[in-house]
Amino acid sequence: MSDEEDGEDLPIPGEPEPAFFDAGDPAAVGKRRRNAKVKAHESDRFWAEVFASEVGRREMFALLRDAKAFEVRFACGPNGFPQPEATWFQAGESDWGRRMADTWMVRHPHEFILMLQENDPRFKKDSK
Repeated sequence: MSDEEDGEDLPIPGEPEPAFFDAGDPAAVGKRRRNAKVKAHESDRFWAEVFASEVGRREMFALLRDAKAFEVRFACGPNGFPQPEATWFQAGESDWGRRMADTWMVRHPHEFILMLQENDPRFKKDSK
C-alpha cells in the first residue's frame, strides 16, 4: 500500500510548507504533489460554493464590474490630452478582471453564464 493510498504524509491544514525542498527525494516530491492536489481540490470546492449561491454570483460580478473587466478605457487629463500612464494602469485593471472571468468561465461555465444572466444587462433575458 503506497503513502497515497493509506493517507500517510497528507498535508495538515494550516501547516506551513518547509522552507527547503529536496527535489531529489521521491518522498518529498510525492508530498509536494499531494499538497498541490489537496490545495487545488480545496480551491475548486471554494469556488463551487461561491458560485452556488445567488449572493456569491452577485458579489463576483461586482468584482468584475468594479475592475471594468468588460470595458476598454482611455484616460485623458483635464485639458483633454491623453494620459498614457493612466491608460496603461486602467488596462492592467481591466486585464486582471478579464483573466479572473476567464478562470471562472473555464472552471464553472454554467454558473458563470448564470451569473451573467442574473447581473449583466447585456445577458438578461426578456420578460416577454
